[in-house]
Amino acid sequence: MTRLQAWQGTVFILLWLAYGATYLLRKPLGIIKGDLEVGFKVKPSNLGWVDTALLLPYALVSITLGSLGDRLGPRITLAGGLVLSAAATVPMASCQSLPPLLVLLTVSGAGQALCWPAACSLLSRWYSDASRNSVFGMFGTCCFLGGLAGTGLAVYMQAEHGWRSVFLPPAIIVACLGVLVSVLGKSPGDLGLVVPNRAADQQAKDGKEGGTSMLKVFRMAMVPEVSVTMFCIKAVRYALMFWLPLYLTRTLGYTQTGAGLASTSFEVGGVVGSACVGMVVDRWMGGRALLASAFAIVGSAISLLLFMLTSSWGLVFHAVFLAIAGALNCGPDVLLAGSVAADIGEREGGAPSAVSSVVNGMGSLGTVLEGPVVAFAAAYFGFSSMVPLMILLMCFGAVATFRANQIHRRTMGRIKLANETTVA
Repeated sequence: MTRLQAWQGTVFILLWLAYGATYLLRKPLGIIKGDLEVGFKVKPSNLGWVDTALLLPYALVSITLGSLGDRLGPRITLAGGLVLSAAATVPMASCQSLPPLLVLLTVSGAGQALCWPAACSLLSRWYSDASRNSVFGMFGTCCFLGGLAGTGLAVYMQAEHGWRSVFLPPAIIVACLGVLVSVLGKSPGDLGLVVPNRAADQQAKDGKEGGTSMLKVFRMAMVPEVSVTMFCIKAVRYALMFWLPLYLTRTLGYTQTGAGLASTSFEVGGVVGSACVGMVVDRWMGGRALLASAFAIVGSAISLLLFMLTSSWGLVFHAVFLAIAGALNCGPDVLLAGSVAADIGEREGGAPSAVSSVVNGMGSLGTVLEGPVVAFAAAYFGFSSMVPLMILLMCFGAVATFRANQIHRRTMGRIKLANETTVA
């Protein structure tokens, strides 16, 4: 094993653990809502502010402060975001009412918003352009496996030591990983290493990007289209995550246990899709991540349509179509907010963190708004309208991705023509 390969493996594992650990901070909120209702003596309707306090600042910081990672460097930004979110989580165990908890969740959400773009920027520096989609596909599994680990840890701590104990272990883990990132999260240039088959001019820029405003990011080619796509697919993903069990019980007559088990098919498919989509793109589609994402999103919409049309066929068909929909939804999620966003940032303005942050932030905005939208549709049109709404959103996302792919083809065509003219 060469020194470069050793460092590539070290950085990948460190970043995988670091970003996956942020889900240890998020998952307890879904586990302890009942305890918060009793302990803080609040109405169930007020518990919705718990999710909003975390997700809204996450989205807003991602969109407005995306260039911070380019100004400070991904190592400092990621380490700082991890330590800040961990420090805000520790005092949650001692909160005696809902308002202080909401304030701490706001700080934690803001800190976590810094982590994804910084991790993507740092990871992209260590791998060649040809392998980037495969690497980001495998990296994206940390979101789903981290979520499963976060749920398991929270359930165990709640059962053994009470609901207040769910905050401290995740905070300690995240803080320790933040320290490790500050020590080991180096770029190849810091170690005198050169990554083969990666643009030499970009390697020279690594660690020296300047700040880029949000407006400049949105003016970059493909950023608006990719942002719309991320908004749509993340809204669908979170809507199915939070509302699918209720949909299955209300419209298809599932028991609560059966609905819970069936709904996990979407998440299981997401893990498989995230791990495989990058390799498919790099090995069989020539690295055309935008085109692959567009077809995958169309496939996810078709799978949801088949799920709806076969509603009377039973659990097996439901589970299969939901798993396919999950794989074809979560795979593009990882590529668009990871390798595609980093590539746009590097090529257009030398600001991979800013572009990744804005794209991911727009997706997070979709997670904030999906709840009210689904609730409104269910109230006026019934729960049977939920899946058609999800299909419509996926179609919007597919159209936006096909549009981004057309822009990309024209851009690369102009670059190729300019290079040929220069050589001639």
